Amino acid sequence: MAVQGKPAAGNTASPRPKQQQLGNFFKKHGSDIAGLFPRHRNGGSSGSYSGQAVPADGGENGGGGQSQDPATNTGMYVLSFSVGTPPQVVTGVLDITSDFVWMQCSACATCGADAPAATSAPPFYAFLSSTIREVRCANRGCQRLVPQTCSADDSPCGYSYVYGGGAANTTAGLLAVDAFAFATVRADGVIFGCAVATEGDIGGVIGLGRGELSPVSQLQIGRFSYYLAPDDAVDVGSFILFLDDAKPRTSRAVSTPLVASRASRSLYYVELAGIRVDGEDLAIPRGTFDLQADGSGGVVLSITIPVTFLDAGAYKVVRQAMASKIELRAADGSELGLDLCYTSESLATAKVPSMALVFAGGAVMELEMGNYFYMDSTTGLECLTILPSPAGDGSLLGSLIQVGTHMIYDISGSRLVFESLEQAPPPPSGSSRQSSRRRSSSAPPPLTSPAVVVIHLMLVVVYMFL
Repeated sequence: MAVQGKPAAGNTASPRPKQQQLGNFFKKHGSDIAGLFPRHRNGGSSGSYSGQAVPADGGENGGGGQSQDPATNTGMYVLSFSVGTPPQVVTGVLDITSDFVWMQCSACATCGADAPAATSAPPFYAFLSSTIREVRCANRGCQRLVPQTCSADDSPCGYSYVYGGGAANTTAGLLAVDAFAFATVRADGVIFGCAVATEGDIGGVIGLGRGELSPVSQLQIGRFSYYLAPDDAVDVGSFILFLDDAKPRTSRAVSTPLVASRASRSLYYVELAGIRVDGEDLAIPRGTFDLQADGSGGVVLSITIPVTFLDAGAYKVVRQAMASKIELRAADGSELGLDLCYTSESLATAKVPSMALVFAGGAVMELEMGNYFYMDSTTGLECLTILPSPAGDGSLLGSLIQVGTHMIYDISGSRLVFESLEQAPPPPSGSSRQSSRRRSSSAPPPLTSPAVVVIHLMLVVVYMFL
């Protein structure tokens, strides 16, 4: 596999009508929003959050499909990249809690060419790529990633992947390899899922978790970052950066350790030490957010779920602190599935307290009101976008609470670096680096003619798990 640095064609973002989209999402899923939170599954090989590619038969050869909750619902960020020779631009939902990269494939120009409505993009036409190769069942890469019984040595390596909601949200197909390009990163021989049967509205997912199938592992990407721009951002839009480009843009960056879980190896955990409201540390018992040896507890980062889930005990403390500071009569937010709500008219007369997250090592993430309160124009309600997590399921920091913060995942250094990008310079339009090379003995032969890509981040709404 060859991985090269190449000047990026650009980093741009399309307008994101987030408020209306989130309102539609909350109204549709309010009654069962807790079902978004991934469950801890003892004994699962891939952990509690991340899904796993399994043999296409899903039964006797692979022990059945694994359910994977993230990347299946709400407003999502869609990444455009290119695959094949000559390069074809494809899209997929960006997900940091799963490992698998897959896209809808078509073997001919007319069959299965309709893309899911969520992405409004054509499929990957496998027959047009001169460098695509099937992964064979007997290949060590297939057996390591998707263990199965082969009908013949030259039979293809099939898989299925089940997201939250079960069979209604499933992708199945064949593992293949081809040339990929993510912004400044070009690579030969990336293993991915070429989907031939998909249920649901998502046309592809780019999983940037820590597992073996993730581009982070395959391309040895030691660092990546993203910025989810606020609705009112003027100078900078949403972007994602890789390798040397993924670095602080200001002198105000702080860091905290990234924690690994043996039970959930794909996930990015952080140590949340406490929460402040109006500058006061809340009385949350020490150890509340700790990751346990059995994989329970802990604090996971996600950009495919908008709300933040906190340990139920910690949530109770946060809710009480917010309510006591606001000193208004709460409104019924059941229509939105959110707990602490007020009418916009009444909240306009009150002072909403500030909030900050305190991480291990003393790193503090100061939040804006939009990070933890959502205003719904239809119902006239403003609600706290933090909810209690189901018992024993730990905590999750969702996409809304990360908006406006440049999140840098230094995987090689096992740390999360973050900074506010107010008055920061724009992201780089391109970069150049020395090439590095790695060859995997378990993967098919390396390919040539890597593609180039323009990366776009945009927010789309996907209603998929019901």
